[in-house]
Amino acid sequence: MPQAAQAEADNAGTDDTWMVYDRAGVNGHPLVVVARTGNAEAESLLREGLVTGVSCRAAAGNVNENGMPQGTDRIYALEDRLLGARTLVEAGGMHVASVTGDGQRRMFYVHRDPVDLGAIVSAMPVAGFACDVCAVTDRQSLIALVTPTALERQLNGDQSVIASLQKQGDDGHAPRKTNFWFYGDKQSLASLSVYLKPRGFTVDHTLKDPAGVVLSREMAVDLTEFRSITPVLVDAVGRFGVEYDGWETFVVRPISAP
Repeated sequence: MPQAAQAEADNAGTDDTWMVYDRAGVNGHPLVVVARTGNAEAESLLREGLVTGVSCRAAAGNVNENGMPQGTDRIYALEDRLLGARTLVEAGGMHVASVTGDGQRRMFYVHRDPVDLGAIVSAMPVAGFACDVCAVTDRQSLIALVTPTALERQLNGDQSVIASLQKQGDDGHAPRKTNFWFYGDKQSLASLSVYLKPRGFTVDHTLKDPAGVVLSREMAVDLTEFRSITPVLVDAVGRFGVEYDGWETFVVRPISAP
């Protein structure tokens, strides 16, 4: 029997978790951002507290053609040491993000009181990298970099459910009915339904309390499909002022040979 799998839209600020997403860096080279989300204290310190960055720049021959440093696993011990450092803990410090790309890996820490991480960094050299404490001169740019967008949050949720389907033996390639849940006032929902119809969405049923609509679409549920359709949905809910509450589908496993 098919089993249901559901992806709920992300609710920012409710869960302390880490999110991975991609951005573009210098010359369009990719950046991989690992950012802490849903922690109110960390977000407040990032806006109004003190911020310290630690940069580990790879040797010239240790960077691939896309600007990605190789062997960054060697930096993890330093990251762990910094995170548990007494001086950082006593300053109310938290690790809020790590950003890899442009030939380096950068770690960012927020804290209430001044802190000097230089001694720790100097005492733990990393083979193939030159690490030092770096000043954060443009706070707003950093906030923009380590704060996932609504689209990145939703794609992260999509990826989590797709990974769960794969663990159950479903690669997501087989088209199947998939339902999408939206809430808002009736007129806005009606306009949304009309807007999404050319994309293959049809009204499955409506909801009364609270007012909502469930749109259905026959589709694959792999990452390629959601990278195509999720930007459309995120744009649409902003356009019509409704809430997107996620999607639901069925687990489809290969038929076993008799």
